[in-house]
Amino acid sequence: MTENKSSKLNLAQDNTSTEFSRGIEHLNQQCIPEAVDRLQQAYESVGRSSVYHNKYASYCGLARVLSGDASGIQLCRDAARSEINDGDVFLNLARAALFLKYRKEAVIALKKGLQIEPRHVELRAMREEMGVRQRSPMPFLPRSHPLNHAVGKLLRK
Repeated sequence: MTENKSSKLNLAQDNTSTEFSRGIEHLNQQCIPEAVDRLQQAYESVGRSSVYHNKYASYCGLARVLSGDASGIQLCRDAARSEINDGDVFLNLARAALFLKYRKEAVIALKKGLQIEPRHVELRAMREEMGVRQRSPMPFLPRSHPLNHAVGKLLRK
């Protein structure tokens, strides 16, 4: 690669990471429409072969979900399906799922994320915050069975 092509490539990568960083800042400041714009630009500027593809996709999907676009969770799911190293991807899926009230999916995402990165602070904190279900009083019956509900209420009084 010539020096000119190399410098153009580096400039494009710097611009992409700048858009991503700004998108994260907007997300942290709860400026969701701006976050969606920046993260969408960053996501669209990286190819599927990029090491950042899944991370950018998951943040873009989370921002979309927080903006009211429920289809953003599919972007998070797709990113998590092909991720093998980055716990943030699973954290974003869990956040999006919880926002949409898909608790079971959030729990599964946290579990998979912690399998990849057992010491990921935010994954551990979210798991702790969500809590762990107690065992049903009659495990041979479905959790939703009326007897499990009645006995569970009596035992927890």
